[in-house]
Amino acid sequence: MGARRGARLSEATAPDPPAGGFRTFLLLWSTQTLSLFGTFVSYFAVTIWLTREVFADPAQKAALALGLTATAVANTAPTIVLMPIAGAFADRHDRRRTMVLANVAGLAMSLVLTGLLLAGQLSLWPAVALLVVYAVANAFHSAAFDSSFGLLVPPAQLQRASAMMQTSFALSQVLGPALAALLIGVPALARARGWPWPSVAALRSGVPFAFAADAASFAIATAALAWVRLPAAAPTAPRRAQGLLHDVLDGWRWVTRRPPFLWLISLGSIANFTFAPLMLLLPLLVRDRLAADLAQRHVAYEAGLAIASTAAGLGGIVGGVLVSAWGGPRSRRVVGMAVALLALGLGQVVAGVATTLPVLVLGLFAGELFIPFLNSTSYALWQSLTPRELIARALATRRFVAQSFFPLGSMVAGWLAVPVEPGVVVTVAGGALALFALVQLASPRFATLEDRMREAAAR
Repeated sequence: MGARRGARLSEATAPDPPAGGFRTFLLLWSTQTLSLFGTFVSYFAVTIWLTREVFADPAQKAALALGLTATAVANTAPTIVLMPIAGAFADRHDRRRTMVLANVAGLAMSLVLTGLLLAGQLSLWPAVALLVVYAVANAFHSAAFDSSFGLLVPPAQLQRASAMMQTSFALSQVLGPALAALLIGVPALARARGWPWPSVAALRSGVPFAFAADAASFAIATAALAWVRLPAAAPTAPRRAQGLLHDVLDGWRWVTRRPPFLWLISLGSIANFTFAPLMLLLPLLVRDRLAADLAQRHVAYEAGLAIASTAAGLGGIVGGVLVSAWGGPRSRRVVGMAVALLALGLGQVVAGVATTLPVLVLGLFAGELFIPFLNSTSYALWQSLTPRELIARALATRRFVAQSFFPLGSMVAGWLAVPVEPGVVVTVAGGALALFALVQLASPRFATLEDRMREAAAR
């Protein structure tokens, strides 16, 4: 009885989505997918620029490692650290305007990077500073965009909408580098084919084209926002006049005072912590454990790594498409999440013990296949149960906590991989995740987690 009453109270805080809300989401989804492609093109272009142009000399290996680390931190750390503030900002301000301003900032940074590259004036640390601004804009855009789903999409379609975004991410991860490589190779192709484009042929590489493509994707996404209207979240209680920091703390308090929601966060946190070793150590697995198999198949290391990475991305794409078509479960969703965690852990175990390329591909594909289900189910639960006026802050708190465990897992894995064989580190991490999932499935209280989340949300 308590669970049913909690469900009614929680649902009462969420206004009905507007007519045509899903069509509006489809417009945003399609343009944001294009912007995601641009983002991955830029990320790949930065790596190529550092390795082929800035630190091309083999004697600069240490400087290259520093450059790759600095750009990786600049691309990710500001988004994670600023997520709680961005969530509070999104709850305070018009989400559409926030996304427009974030897109304009990303567009400006892409154009500045393009201009500096064309002028031959870009060096590492200015690039890092521009990427930090890029990541800050992404934090505010993500908070506004993620929290707009529940205002546009009916509750029954929330998991489908989230799975569509998961599919877009996986597609961008697979196809973005290929598009970047194509754009980067344009000047060399122009020289080889004798194309009548002297200004293009004179370029050292096509890296500026990659950043220009990202700028174009930002421009298209911004133009699409001019055609949509996002409904505002009507608060269930009079809003107090308070500062942004108090809004951030309100989001933290709402989540931390509801243990069932913390339990749900722990699922994503443990998954990120134990999955990070596979992503970090995959190049070593391919180089060391698959060396004999690759030689027998006459496959170069680079090709083997590309095949493995593509298999993982394809698993995410297939999983996202399946959940998008299915729409996700209507009941016992947390049980489905635990099963997905179990499959992810077992897939990682297979990848960790693999000594042949087909087995590694199977493990990566099988594990990544369930990630869209896991993420979209968790997202749908948060969207459907969190009060509308707190949704951005609650989602930001969730992302901040859960995503922070990925770099932590990477650091621990990197430290362990020095005295311990990397395959063992990956296998043990995957086994720990599978064991954690089995413990959840065996717990009687876990089966009632969703009902207790509804009761907690109604308080």
